[in-house]
Amino acid sequence: MKYTELHRNIKIRIITDFFTDLTQKSIIPFMAIYLSVQIGAGWAGMLLTVNIVASMIVGLGAGYWSDRIGRKKLMVIAQSMQVFALFWLAAANSPWMDSVLLTCVMFLLSSVSSGITMPIANAMIVDVSNEHERQYVYGLQYWTTNVAVTIGALMGGLLFESFRFILFSLVGLESLVTLFILLFYIHETMDKTHSNKTDAPIRKNMLSTYCGVFNDRRFMVFFTATVLAVALEFQLDKYIAVRLKSEFSAQLFSWDITGLQMFSLIMAINTVLVALVAFPFSKWMGCFQSGSIMTIGMCMYTAGFSMLAFSNWAWLLITSAVLLTIGELMYAPVRQVLLAGMIPDSDRAAYMAVDGMSYNAAALLGSLGLSIGAFLPSYAMAILYVLMGLGALVFFRRSLRPSAGQSDLRLRADAS
Repeated sequence: MKYTELHRNIKIRIITDFFTDLTQKSIIPFMAIYLSVQIGAGWAGMLLTVNIVASMIVGLGAGYWSDRIGRKKLMVIAQSMQVFALFWLAAANSPWMDSVLLTCVMFLLSSVSSGITMPIANAMIVDVSNEHERQYVYGLQYWTTNVAVTIGALMGGLLFESFRFILFSLVGLESLVTLFILLFYIHETMDKTHSNKTDAPIRKNMLSTYCGVFNDRRFMVFFTATVLAVALEFQLDKYIAVRLKSEFSAQLFSWDITGLQMFSLIMAINTVLVALVAFPFSKWMGCFQSGSIMTIGMCMYTAGFSMLAFSNWAWLLITSAVLLTIGELMYAPVRQVLLAGMIPDSDRAAYMAVDGMSYNAAALLGSLGLSIGAFLPSYAMAILYVLMGLGALVFFRRSLRPSAGQSDLRLRADAS
């Protein structure tokens, strides 16, 4: 499988998604600090919560309507909103204007735009790929996303505090180019999605559509597995970071390192490993069965996090960082392939929108883990992580088995 052999839409989406992720990660992680300084931590927390909830709600609406009126129309509308929001974010933080209110409003609009785009972009990739290609596509997408996150965080760290106008101008220009690409180079995939599928059930309204999604037992087992697996990842910059800051101090190569420095080293190992090996690793994994990759990957991922939860030995922490990164590299693309194969053709974007909610639920569990960790000893948190990881593995394995009545639907999806 080669990049040049992929459908035109997929090749373009991988590139544009890279820049979209770069835009988001250069802004969102630093907005909490900005808002806390400008309007206070309490109001900042409320605004960030409103952004998350608004993004979830519009994502559900976008998923429903995308399955009915087409992908491209809504993506163009969402990207136009993003360009508008970033233009005024730059203006609100320019040498000629300094408006906290306008910054808050446009940040909300930017979050809404992202909420619309995410499920549609994911559905579009499924529209024009087959089961053979998806392991490669999602491995490549996983790699580009992590590289974008790294570059975006670096850009934000260098520019956000003192050069916000320059940062918002740069990402605004990138968004304008992305809008141009969407308008003139992306093809609509709606006709392909529904051609030869006249027997696919088209539900009449949004409520019945999402009732059908939540009543899909196999998908909800998969959803639960995703929440448990991703919740472990959210522990890294919450409970694990706090524990290392308060408990860890050691020497590494005769240098004294603090808990925060150890946490930074763990993050650096994760970032470098993903950037260097994610893409070739995903191509190599295509030679093995999904079930085996999922099992081994989740076991390594779980073992890595459980050791990070209690160990204060520097070399074991470094080993854990490598272990969880390799485990994530194994299970994450398989998870995407599994998702693509189980959703019905008629409601692809709706299912993708609900899948996106699993990350919000995982984020809540991540915050809850920090609170629980204040009362439980570190070994108890390690046991909890093991239970979460094994629970995710069990549910993922159950998702690999199509339920009765879905086999034909799976075959139709793969044939697309």
